[in-house]
Amino acid sequence: MSYKLIVCRALAHVLEPMMPPDAMIRVMDIGLHVDLQKLKSRLLNEIADIEEQGAYIILGYGLCGRALEGVASGRSTLVLPRVDDCVGALLGSRKRHKDLLKQNPGCYFLEQNWLNTGCIVFTEIMKGMERVPPEKRGNIVKSMLRHYNSLVLLDSGDLLPENEAICLDYARQYKMNLISLKTELGLLTRLIKGPWSEEEFLVLPPGRPVPLF
Repeated sequence: MSYKLIVCRALAHVLEPMMPPDAMIRVMDIGLHVDLQKLKSRLLNEIADIEEQGAYIILGYGLCGRALEGVASGRSTLVLPRVDDCVGALLGSRKRHKDLLKQNPGCYFLEQNWLNTGCIVFTEIMKGMERVPPEKRGNIVKSMLRHYNSLVLLDSGDLLPENEAICLDYARQYKMNLISLKTELGLLTRLIKGPWSEEEFLVLPPGRPVPLF
């Protein structure tokens, strides 16, 4: 069978090395999540561009705020994990992700490979801040981070000291608890290598759209 991969850059560093050397891989910009309709449209275009009869297209995505709901292929079978987003994928299951948020709804998850994407809350805060009077900046930052009390650093075992230091600085600067949490890459490994159990994955034949799950 022919396998192809369309993956968000948030997970590309994990999934790309698992694919065969000659496999077709499309890596998508994390910034597409800013506009979920744009993300959906781009995914549909990428699928249409690489689909072929009998091929399997693996999607390195979760439901992503319902952006993937309705996504389908006319000729290929789509395979994706049953998780809400890349955080659940790196944690190994939707349940583990939900359990952590149930224990502490104020968690903001971060992985070292996301630091230079420009799409993390700490860099978003600084955009346009130079136009704001200094005396008002503190209230703006406080408002943007009001839902977060903990910075959860996802560690796959290769965390660089300099990246850990950056995250510690963010935590101190914005008065958040820094929590280091080990990832569980079994789900992503099975996404590439199988098996695809119904409990963990959606396997959608041609013409069948991604449902809300």
